[in-house]
Amino acid sequence: MNTNIEIANSQPSLNQITQKIIGETCNQVTFSYGDELLLDFGEMTAYDHPKLRDLRKGTWQLSTRATNFDLRKVYPMFFSSYFKNPMYPTKRRLRLLENKKLTDFVIDSDNFKLTLSFECGYELILEPDLEDDSGLAYWELMMPNEQILIVGPGLFWECKSIHEPY
Repeated sequence: MNTNIEIANSQPSLNQITQKIIGETCNQVTFSYGDELLLDFGEMTAYDHPKLRDLRKGTWQLSTRATNFDLRKVYPMFFSSYFKNPMYPTKRRLRLLENKKLTDFVIDSDNFKLTLSFECGYELILEPDLEDDSGLAYWELMMPNEQILIVGPGLFWECKSIHEPY
């Protein structure tokens, strides 16, 4: 089933799809070609292809595609207010997310900004450039049920089988 939906009319459906990843542990943070950020959540398994047998993947895989990101540490203060300290998202610092549970997955319906909250007060914020004309998705989420959620470009998202052609 292929679903191509404009975000303004679909927030409940999008949240239903993404809520299942909450509580999963981020087991691996890597970069692929073009410095695309990849996060692997859940149980780690070997790839099926023989040439990739030394690599492992999570049951959930989030890739940033054409999206900038920031890593932040949230510090609890008095009266439940927070002070956010932006951290330069170096590859070494992003590894701080490894072995941390995902506690929230929030999508801003106005601009597809994605905020991933983790244990120990870390937040990874993906901020798409809505004016980017590369035609690339802002981010993608591979799910354990052989579905892929493709978000962007523009204010559209699509959820489909990984076996369907792009």
